[in-house]
Amino acid sequence: MSVEAVITLLGGIGLFLLGIHHLTEGLRGLAGDSLRRALQRLAAGPFSAVASGAVFTAVIQSSTAAILTVIGFVSAGLMTFPESIGVMMGATLGTTSTPWLLAIFGFRLRIALIALPIVGVGALLWMVARGKLRSTGATLAGFGLLFVAIDFMQAGMEGVSFEFAGRTGPASILILFGIGVVMTIVMQSSTAAAATTLVALNAGSLTFMQACAMIVGQSVGTTATSALVMIGGSLAVRRAALAHILFSSIVGVLGLLFLQPLAAAADWVGGQLDDPDGVLALAAFSTIFKFAGIAVFFPFIDRFAGLLTRLVPGAGSESAVEHLEPAVAAAGAPVAFEAARRAILELSRSAIDATRRSLAGDPVTYEPPVQSVEQIESFLEGLRLETTDLATIGPRLVRLTHALDHLRDLHEYLTRIPPPPGRELPRAFEFGAGALADWLGSTQDANAPADPAVHAALEDASDRLSVACRRGREATLEDLALQRAPAVEARAALATFAWSDRALYHAWRLAASLRTAAGS
Repeated sequence: MSVEAVITLLGGIGLFLLGIHHLTEGLRGLAGDSLRRALQRLAAGPFSAVASGAVFTAVIQSSTAAILTVIGFVSAGLMTFPESIGVMMGATLGTTSTPWLLAIFGFRLRIALIALPIVGVGALLWMVARGKLRSTGATLAGFGLLFVAIDFMQAGMEGVSFEFAGRTGPASILILFGIGVVMTIVMQSSTAAAATTLVALNAGSLTFMQACAMIVGQSVGTTATSALVMIGGSLAVRRAALAHILFSSIVGVLGLLFLQPLAAAADWVGGQLDDPDGVLALAAFSTIFKFAGIAVFFPFIDRFAGLLTRLVPGAGSESAVEHLEPAVAAAGAPVAFEAARRAILELSRSAIDATRRSLAGDPVTYEPPVQSVEQIESFLEGLRLETTDLATIGPRLVRLTHALDHLRDLHEYLTRIPPPPGRELPRAFEFGAGALADWLGSTQDANAPADPAVHAALEDASDRLSVACRRGREATLEDLALQRAPAVEARAALATFAWSDRALYHAWRLAASLRTAAGS
């Protein structure tokens, strides 16, 4: 193999990885928050979870991105652990759409000649546009780069053969399986590894059986990303990542044990499709192998989830703020945004409950979680918005920032709650405490839609208290001037009126901002 061929092959692989990155980011940006909502809604049962995982991965064209998204879902509390197992199983099947895409358009129809103009148009849109149009540009550029890369990879692979070409003994199969694992780990993309295998098969550098062994290894190699995510991850992340690792590893072992019959079935499919080069048969093998693995595991999803729960035990529940970790950010802006909203909601409930108790006349001591607020702000600052549809998520992100600002203000007021004034307060205080209690009741479930009546009552309570505090201030100053009230009592009443008015106002604006940020 010449140096020129090596450089050409490496360049082709690099272009392919770049194409997959842009294609995935573009498709994820085009799907936006609707993809997250659809995946949450559809993953309600084992079968629908597997099906939605397969469709989700086929849409974004990256099993790694799909697995990271699912892990992010579990960590953010957007999906239960058993549901995530089904979705991850489906994701392994969904990734087989790419080998079919490459086999048909890259090797049979050979659209590389029109790929360069597609790259040009896509790159231009990606450079100058914003929002969905920018995502469209990334998608086009990525799609075109895949087939430009295939041409370079084919040119670099010509005349290349492995030392054990033609051998299909157990030792050779194991070596090729290991090469497949290493390829995925090094490339950080099972799709790129599968594309390289397709090119090698098409060039005659591998036999069909050897290529099948490499595909099995590449499937197992995807577990490396999950293993890295587990390091320092939360309980939910560790369980979800371990589920993917065990599932892929066990299916890989079964794939090696039953390689002959699986390869024979795929070869038969290729024969029906008039496939002399074997590329369609290899795409069929990828689908059959992974579908068979899902069929073996599917009846035992609940037991598998129970086993993993015992293997990775956890005590107590983690806070929503603790869920704001890299695995959630890697799942994409919509998932990360929802995780941040839930974290702010959690902190807001604590602050608003302290405000309610203070309005009700209860003694309150509150220590604001300053570090948690700073952690949320840092998490939001790190969101990647390049291919995010800002027309949809942008306004909600702005309102979430408003909510965080009102939360900071409310925390400031809660650090200096005035002592009781020693006199009876207007009924507006009781009304405000009741409105806050109703809001707390309506937000116990973070998934529940906002109740317009509760928010209207909270706004009305803030207006009533503002009027009552203004009148109370005027009456107190009059009593002080005419010596109808001691100065100490009057100052305490004035402090209570001023504090309560602003505290309830920020509580109302905080709740309203969270409602808008939730899409209500």
